[in-house]
Amino acid sequence: MNFHISYRPVGGVVRVLFYGAVGFAEKMEATARLVEKYRHRAPLRVLLDLRYAHSKVTLEEQRQFTRYIAEHPVLRRAYIAVLHPRSRCTVPLARRGCLFWHSSREFVAESEAEAWLSRIKGAPRPVVLQSL
Repeated sequence: MNFHISYRPVGGVVRVLFYGAVGFAEKMEATARLVEKYRHRAPLRVLLDLRYAHSKVTLEEQRQFTRYIAEHPVLRRAYIAVLHPRSRCTVPLARRGCLFWHSSREFVAESEAEAWLSRIKGAPRPVVLQSL
């Protein structure tokens, strides 16, 4: 298990921290635990911290994971701030040829990611999916 999930009551943000080698199975397990514990949060605000992770996910697995999130009844309405290390900004939510939703943003500064999540008020927005 190369992840840790915690909740910050101030701001209502769920932080998912990945570290070490992270594969498809770890991503799916973390996602299942996130939904199980925090599905009642409306809107669900997630800070996905990938600064200490080394992805072991293939492009096809990434596409499957992205599609899963985009089609999941809870996650497709979540606001997700993805935090990357400054040295390597990978794209964890594959966009080329896959589904992309408008309620996620990528950051290299944690303070900017938290600020974006804290500005989100009220009920979640409807999802608009695009093919890129």
